[in-house]
Amino acid sequence: MNYIDLSHKLIDKIDVYPEDPEFIVKKVNTSEDSYSLSKISGGLHTGTHIDAPYHYLPNGKKVSDLNINELIGKASILKTKNEIINKSIKIDDIKMTSPLQKIAILKTEWHKHWGEDRYFTEFPYISKKLANLLIENEISGIAIDTPSVDKVGQIHIHKMFLKNNIWIVENLTNMDKLVKNEYYSYFIPMNIDAEASYLRAFVETKPP
Repeated sequence: MNYIDLSHKLIDKIDVYPEDPEFIVKKVNTSEDSYSLSKISGGLHTGTHIDAPYHYLPNGKKVSDLNINELIGKASILKTKNEIINKSIKIDDIKMTSPLQKIAILKTEWHKHWGEDRYFTEFPYISKKLANLLIENEISGIAIDTPSVDKVGQIHIHKMFLKNNIWIVENLTNMDKLVKNEYYSYFIPMNIDAEASYLRAFVETKPP
């Protein structure tokens, strides 16, 4: 079985959302040691990551409380028909597959702007009507190739999903490699007692 990796590599001083903590990978052993030892510091919303309900709900589930069976499964690829810049993604903007699978992957192609200044300021975000449609279809998770499901400075869409125990994955990459309408997907976070986690996201493809 082959796989498509949808995760950004976590590197020293990787780009982060404005005002988030700087992400640092630092080697702590000396050149005289016979081994390598490193430490990391930074926010948990760095790179490809998952938001659990506790992110905005004081009594919500933390990442360690999420059911691993809900993080793995069939995913529908919802592709925007055209590039959307600094606007909400409406239902009419995407190509829908029916019925929706348990996980929705929203493919906007915004990942191509990773490394540009506007990546974190002009990205497309999910409209209230589209969020309601996904919630009504009882998905377990939503994943997107932008830095947020919300417009910059807002949290309403986050709360809509998280109140319904729908986890959120942001900053996917390699979306141009997704050419089918459905994949079997894996969103694997750390088993961490926190509101978010670094994450390895990937999908299965058929053997060559």
